Amino acid sequence: MKASYKSIILSCLFLSISSYSQIVGKCVDTSGKGIAYVNISVKGTSIGTVSNQNGDFYLKNKSIKENDSLIFSHLNFNKKTVSIPLSVKEIELTPKVETLEEIIISHKKRKFKIVGTKTETGDSKVIFSSKSKNKGNELGKIIKVKKNKVYDVKNVQFTIDRFGFQSVTFRINFYNVIDGDVDLEKINKTDFIYKANDYGNVKIDLLKQQLSFRNNFLVSIEWIDFEKNHYLEEKDNIITIPLVNDTGPMYSRDNVNQKWNKKRFGENLGLGIHLEVEQYSE
Repeated sequence: MKASYKSIILSCLFLSISSYSQIVGKCVDTSGKGIAYVNISVKGTSIGTVSNQNGDFYLKNKSIKENDSLIFSHLNFNKKTVSIPLSVKEIELTPKVETLEEIIISHKKRKFKIVGTKTETGDSKVIFSSKSKNKGNELGKIIKVKKNKVYDVKNVQFTIDRFGFQSVTFRINFYNVIDGDVDLEKINKTDFIYKANDYGNVKIDLLKQQLSFRNNFLVSIEWIDFEKNHYLEEKDNIITIPLVNDTGPMYSRDNVNQKWNKKRFGENLGLGIHLEVEQYSE
């Protein structure tokens, strides 16, 4: 009888743990349509994920416990916090009401310029892999804007020099840098999504986005989805992007609700990413 009683307790404990360590749901808008690529994170931790193209999400981590809170964040929707366990499987997000900003067209003389680090080779490091802790990981680089100058961003480019997936989806984000610290909130008004199917140079056209900067800013690459290549071993499902000497430090964070980490590696390695901009005087 005692053995049976203990087994019941252990079974209940296992069910309790598993019910919180694995969370399944869907992010939808007010019409019930799935929302792609919503950032989902456990408040106060580095645990997180990103919803897929249909809005479905799956979060698995043994550290998740009852009464933890999930934060749902998306560029075009209001942030929402929900307690665990979820009372519903569909998480409804309401759209943001954005005010249109005045667009000022300058007729001043413009100069084409490349900023950041232009490279196709470097000291490669595994940046993203199928074993990464989170979808939603970000790596970034600060772009310094010259005094009394304005940069209009035309495109973002980086190189994938090793590709071990069927496909990988990235998101490009921009953040203000204030007194040397990177802000937590994105400043772009549109999601810049890119799906890669092979190695080589990646070029994301931002010509129509009217992204202008008068002060230093950070550009990041966020890993949001992938399809495994089942012909390769798990250890080979990786992507590498060149890191370049004397271009650091490296900025990173595990999810969109975490503070940015600033680290210097080896020969002050920095992310191999560059932007084509038009520069003009204020």
